[in-house]
Amino acid sequence: MLEMIRPFLIIFVGLAAIGLVLSFLSHVAALAGMPGPLGDYSWLLHMGIFIVFIPTILVANDLAKGADKKDYWKVTLRNCPPWMRFMVYAFFFYALVNFFYFMLTAPKHSGAGPMPPAVVRGFSGHWMAFYSVAMGVLYSAMKSYPKKRRCLNGHISSADGEFCEKCGQAFWN
Repeated sequence: MLEMIRPFLIIFVGLAAIGLVLSFLSHVAALAGMPGPLGDYSWLLHMGIFIVFIPTILVANDLAKGADKKDYWKVTLRNCPPWMRFMVYAFFFYALVNFFYFMLTAPKHSGAGPMPPAVVRGFSGHWMAFYSVAMGVLYSAMKSYPKKRRCLNGHISSADGEFCEKCGQAFWN
């Protein structure tokens, strides 16, 4: 299953990055009391999370297979650059702070129609956290999965040898 996802990881990383940028811009616009870049369609960022998070869960479980639970995030984000790991942790922390602030200041009425800026501000904190986690985990997975090495005769071999275990030939990739 995961080998089927591997060719699409770059697409999912890109979608997560787009979702992160749009949720960040929506959040900044909501802080200013203005409509975000998606306007009345901000709710699409909810749906986008599911598009990137299903593969995120699949690859995260694969990356963390056999690791201690206390090392889950360290293992799943191990191949990210330091700035990306920091971004994931920072957006997660910010989502918690933003959620508590939103709960204290949320509008008390509900109704049909577009989301008011205060509600977008509340949701966008979580959008940023989820999209940053997806981006980080999927990027780490993209860098983690070993590429299959083939010898000159085409045999698939281990990633750490200098010569093929089957025929003794050198590797071409």
